Amino acid sequence: MSKKILVLTGGARHGGNSQLMADAFVEGAEKAGHEVVRYDAGFKNIKGCVFCETCYTLSEDKACTHDDVFNELAPYYEWADSLVIVTPLYWYTYTAQIKAALDKYYALMVAKRPQPIKEVYLITCGAGKDDFKYDAIINTHELIARDRNWKNAGCYHVKGVFHKGDIGEKHLEELKKIGEAF
Repeated sequence: MSKKILVLTGGARHGGNSQLMADAFVEGAEKAGHEVVRYDAGFKNIKGCVFCETCYTLSEDKACTHDDVFNELAPYYEWADSLVIVTPLYWYTYTAQIKAALDKYYALMVAKRPQPIKEVYLITCGAGKDDFKYDAIINTHELIARDRNWKNAGCYHVKGVFHKGDIGEKHLEELKKIGEAF
């Protein structure tokens, strides 16, 4: 069964490890026949939610009254039935750009917009080698899935990577397989 997958990336380093991981997942998912839209939030200046609750009040295509950048992402939230978050680990959790993009999902809730996402998957990498350094992002991922009633489709973590290319072919091949099986 073909899925509509939104791949939301948080890495801001062109050719960085998380970007390579996203590339590999997308390649596998497209090979399996899924429709994939990739949104590179790490390269965008998405502002944080200010909880004004004026979402979509200016027009049907203006999700946020304070952030035109989010308006290009919002339609993908309404389109996708699966969300894959790919991010480097920053201070034990998502990058600020991913956090802002996820916070702005609230606009769909306030405006009672379509929310077809049914499952979420997390792909991370980081320089830290200790398991505990990934606890916060794993817990946040699990809480988001539970709160939104999304299936937690799992997580894939690569520890001990810092420099571009540290990710290695073994992990990229595994992510292609995960994309194909998704």
